[in-house]
Amino acid sequence: MEDNGSATKAEEHLHLEDERWRHQQSVLRRAAADLAHRRAESMATTVSDGKKIGRDDSFDPIIRSLDDPSPEARNAAVRAFYDLNPDLAASFLNNALMQGSPEERRNIGAALVGSGLADHAVETLTGEGQENDYSAFSLLFLVAKAGEVGPLMRVIEDHPNIQLRLAVIKLLALSGQPKIVTAFYGLAQRRSLPSEIRSAVREAIFQISRDTR
Repeated sequence: MEDNGSATKAEEHLHLEDERWRHQQSVLRRAAADLAHRRAESMATTVSDGKKIGRDDSFDPIIRSLDDPSPEARNAAVRAFYDLNPDLAASFLNNALMQGSPEERRNIGAALVGSGLADHAVETLTGEGQENDYSAFSLLFLVAKAGEVGPLMRVIEDHPNIQLRLAVIKLLALSGQPKIVTAFYGLAQRRSLPSEIRSAVREAIFQISRDTR
């Protein structure tokens, strides 16, 4: 009976995590659509769900390389994974972040940054194109979820695009990382930042604090 109870609890936990991931995807899509809409000014943009993700054995060598002791090898593996199938890579890495050890989570975050993918995602959101906004937001969400908040904090601090800065604040709040609150407290006190940025940061602090109680 105890084993059945444990199995049931595990199934419930996985179900809740799956529901949370679907909710996060929905929020990311809305953020991407909102940014695209503001760029177009008068034309709403619909962000599609993309093609259905499926497992392909050809990805197995890449997945195995994610556990390589060499940071350079992990960086190359993450880059190759995203180049071949961004949707599959995002889904796999999200599951790895939910189930992995603290060290594995750090390795994933470091690889997303070290591979150049995080910087590329920021460049995508600041460019003129709109079709890859959702993928860029999804990748940056994983970066935040893994605890690598440096690239995103730099966007909030000094990027000229206010709407992008606001979207990144929402993204970090959505990741639910408690340590982000400390960084946000510092931003909320910086009078050199635009008032709407400081206001959004304070709202994000409240959201994260509420969600982590």
